[in-house]
Amino acid sequence: MRFGPVFLAALALAAAWSAQAQTEADEARDHLEAALAQDCPQKQLQLLSARNLRDGLDSYVEALPPDLHDRLLKAESDHCSTADAGAVCVNLADIQAADEVGRIDDLALSICGSFLRCSDQGVCDYAR
Repeated sequence: MRFGPVFLAALALAAAWSAQAQTEADEARDHLEAALAQDCPQKQLQLLSARNLRDGLDSYVEALPPDLHDRLLKAESDHCSTADAGAVCVNLADIQAADEVGRIDDLALSICGSFLRCSDQGVCDYAR
């Protein structure tokens, strides 16, 4: 039995799926950044660190109705199942899930309300 061709086909399929998932996550992140630029450009929230953004996303997710809250948590666990995934993975999972359900504008407004401004990369003042 030769497993080489089957293994290579499975590897190619996994790589294609990963590339598609990355593209969708990148598009969702672009949608969020565009919404932030439109809703609160003076705050310069493109400078949020992954940790700052995680804080804003946590607040947003906790305020969602139960069905959407559960959907975003499921996206986090589906996309970032390893302990090494980190904040960037969880952030992208939340952003992509919010984009898929048409809530990117709501997410942007929530993030805008969570921060006063960023003065440099990762140097951001919380609104609370």
